[in-house]
Amino acid sequence: MESRPAKEVISAGIVLALVSLLLQPAVAETKSHHSISTVKLLLAQQNDVAPVEVTGVKVTNTDKGIEVTLESAKPEALHPVIKSAENNYIADVPNAVLALPEGKEFSIANPVSGIVSVIVTQVDANTVRLTVTGEAGLPTVELFDSDEGLIFEFAPTVSQTPPPSQPTSETPPEQPTAESDETIELVVTATRTGEELQNIPRSVTVITREQLDQQTKVNRDLQSILSNSVPGLGASSDSQQSFAQTLRGRPPLVLVDGVPISSNIDNDTSVANLRRIDVEAIERIEVVRGLSAVYGDGAAGGVINIITRRPTQDRVVSSAEIGVRSVGNFKSGSFGNFLNYGISGKQGGVDFVASFTRDSFGKPFDAEGDRIPLFGDAEAESASINFLGKLGFQLGSQQRLQITANYFNDDQNQYGDYDLTVGAIPGIQKARLLDRPVDFVNSSDPFNRGTVIQFDYTHNNILNSQLQAQAYYRQTKTAATLFDNRLFDPDSILDIGRSVVKAERFGGRLQLDTALSNNLNLLWGADYSSEDSKGDYDLFDVAEFDNSNGRIARKIGSSIRIAPFTTKNLGLFSQVKWEASEKVFLSGGVRYENINVSVVDNWVDGQTALSYRGGEKTLDDVVFNAGVVYKATPTISFFANFAQGFSLPNISRIVQRPQAGFNFAEDVELSAPQKVDSYELGIRGQWNNFQASLAGFYSYSSLGTTVQFEDFGSDFRILRAPQRNYGIELAADWQPSDKWKLGKSAKSIFDANTYIKITHLQHGTGLGEQGTGLKVS
Repeated sequence: MESRPAKEVISAGIVLALVSLLLQPAVAETKSHHSISTVKLLLAQQNDVAPVEVTGVKVTNTDKGIEVTLESAKPEALHPVIKSAENNYIADVPNAVLALPEGKEFSIANPVSGIVSVIVTQVDANTVRLTVTGEAGLPTVELFDSDEGLIFEFAPTVSQTPPPSQPTSETPPEQPTAESDETIELVVTATRTGEELQNIPRSVTVITREQLDQQTKVNRDLQSILSNSVPGLGASSDSQQSFAQTLRGRPPLVLVDGVPISSNIDNDTSVANLRRIDVEAIERIEVVRGLSAVYGDGAAGGVINIITRRPTQDRVVSSAEIGVRSVGNFKSGSFGNFLNYGISGKQGGVDFVASFTRDSFGKPFDAEGDRIPLFGDAEAESASINFLGKLGFQLGSQQRLQITANYFNDDQNQYGDYDLTVGAIPGIQKARLLDRPVDFVNSSDPFNRGTVIQFDYTHNNILNSQLQAQAYYRQTKTAATLFDNRLFDPDSILDIGRSVVKAERFGGRLQLDTALSNNLNLLWGADYSSEDSKGDYDLFDVAEFDNSNGRIARKIGSSIRIAPFTTKNLGLFSQVKWEASEKVFLSGGVRYENINVSVVDNWVDGQTALSYRGGEKTLDDVVFNAGVVYKATPTISFFANFAQGFSLPNISRIVQRPQAGFNFAEDVELSAPQKVDSYELGIRGQWNNFQASLAGFYSYSSLGTTVQFEDFGSDFRILRAPQRNYGIELAADWQPSDKWKLGKSAKSIFDANTYIKITHLQHGTGLGEQGTGLKVS
C-alpha cells in the first residue's frame, strides 16, 4: 500500500474526526477527567508548543488494567504521537522533558497481568517516550486529560487460548477495593542514576514504604528491619551500636539521600550511624549487595542508600500517629510511647515535606520479670527525636533546587549497672541489675546526635546531559555510658570516664549523565569530602562519685582518647551504560581515588599520659567495574558482575593508645588502601505475584584491615593479611493475594583469612514488644 503525504493524512483525519463528532450522540461523563478528542490531538501536532515539564509518573491499577499518568502542571500541552509496533504501545510526547526526582527514566515490570512493562524515558532533548508492552498482544488504550496530567488507560489483550472452565458458584465476584487502586512505583538508583531493577548487573534489595510500615508494627529498629529483609546483611546488635553489622562480611557505606553518614571513625564501638534517622522519615531503602566502585571509599561491603520522604500530591497532606509499647511484659516502667506528625504538599513550583518523630523506650524485663542490666548502649530508657525538612523549588522546566535538613538526637538514662557480686556465687548465674541511676552534672546523659544540611541542584538539559550537583554538611557526636576504669586497669591514670566521639564533614558531588546515543549513556563526575574526627574522654570527680555510691558524675575536664585526624577524599569516575539489544545490557566504568590522612602532631593520650607524634599520609588507587545482564524472557534475567573497591584501615584504632614512641608518619604503613576484587553471578525473576533471586559471590583483598588484640586491655595492630569472602544468597517473595505476602531469604557466607581465621558469633537479646497504636491521616 502506498503511503499518502503527511499533510493529506492529517487533513483527512481532521475531517473524519469532525464528522464523527457531529454524528456522535452526547453522553454523560463517567470519569472526573475528560476524553481527549482526535481533533485536539491532530491540531496540536501541527503547532509548535513550548517545552513542557513532566514532573512525575504514576501507575495505578484499575478494573480494566492500569492507568499511566504523566503528571504535569500543563497537561493540556502534552500531545502524544503514537508509534505502536507489535506488542509495544509507543507514544512520543514532543516538546516535553522529564523532571523526575529519580532521574530521567521510569520503569516498572509486570504492573498487572497481561502487561509486561511500563517504561518512560527521555529519548532526546525534547521528546518523552512512553512504552507499554503487552504480553499476548498490543494493549488497548484510551486517552484522558485532567488537572493532574495526561492519562493513558490500558487494558491488556486477552490471549486467544480459552481459559479452563471454572465451576459455577453462587458467590458473587470480588469487587475492586480501594487498595487495588494504589500507586505502584519502583525506581532503583544503585548506579547513581535511575535504572530498572532488571537491568542492573548485581544483587539489589529495595525496601518500600509499605514494607517499612509492616515491619514497624512489631519493631522500629532499623538495624533489625534491614537484617530481616536483606540477604547477606549481618544480624542486628540490638543496641545503638552498628559498627559490627557487615554486608557480605565487609562494612557497607551508608547514605541518606546520597550523603555519606558513614565515616572512618564509625568502626569505633560508640558510633551508631544506622540510628541517626527515624524510620518514619524514610520513603524507601535501596541496598546494593557487594562492593561498589562508583561510590568510593567505604563501600567494600556494598551500599545502603536511605531515601527520605518526598511530597506526592498537589495539595497539603498531613498525618499523625501515636502509639504505646512495652518491652517488659507490661511491667511497671516498661512502657514507651511513639509520636509522629508529618505534613507535605505542592503549590505551583514549590513543594515541601516536614516530619517530626519522638520515640521512647521503657525499662526492659526478662521472661522471669527481672530487670535487665544496661549493656552496649541499648535502647532501654532512651528517647529519640528526629526532624526532617525539605523545601524544593522548580526553576523553570529544566532546573530544580532542593534544601534538606535532618536532625536526630537520641538520649538515654544510665539507669543502673551490672551487679558484680553475682560472679562470686557458685554455679551459673544470670546477670543482675544494680539499681543505681547516674546523675550527670556539668554534662549530659549518654546521647547519639546527628545533623545533616544539604543542597541538591539538577538541570535536565545542559551540554546534552542531565546534571546533578550536591553540597552537604554533616556533624555527628556520640557520648557513651560512664565506666569505672579502675575495675579493669587499676594502674591507669584514667579513673572515671566515658567516650565522646565527634565527626564533622563537608563535601560535594557533581555528576553528568550524557546521552551519547539512544542506547548509550556516559555517567561522569567527581566526589570530594573533608572530615575532621576525634575522640575524647569526659573526666569526672572521683571523690564525689565514690561518696555518692556511684550516683553523681560531675564532669571536671577531658582528655584525648582518639587523636584528632582529618581525611580528605577526591574521586573521579566515569561509567558507561550500553543497551546492546532488547535482551543484552552492558555496563562498565573506572574510578580514581586520592586519599589524604593527617593526624595532629604532638598529642598526649588520656589513658597512658604519653606523648606521640602525628603526620600525614597520601595514597591513591584506581578501580574498575564491568557487568552484563541478559534478559532471557521479559520476566527472567541473568547477570554477571566484576567490581573493585577500596577502603582505609580504621585510623581511629591506630591513633588510640599506641605504643610508646609512636610516630604516625614513620611507623604506619599506608602505602595503599584495602583493595577488594569481587565476582558475582546471579539469576532473578519477577512475575506478577512472585519474585525470586539467586546469586553467588566471591571477594578477595590482598591487604586486610582487621584489628587484632594481643590480650584484653593490651595494644592492638592492624592485620594487612589477605582475606577471602564467598557465599550464596537466595531470596523469594510470594503474594498469593492482596492480604497475604510471604517471603524468605537464605544466606551462606564464608570469611576466610590466609593467615588468621576468626570465628565470631553474635548473640542478641530478643525482647518482645507489645503495644497499641492509633494512626490518623
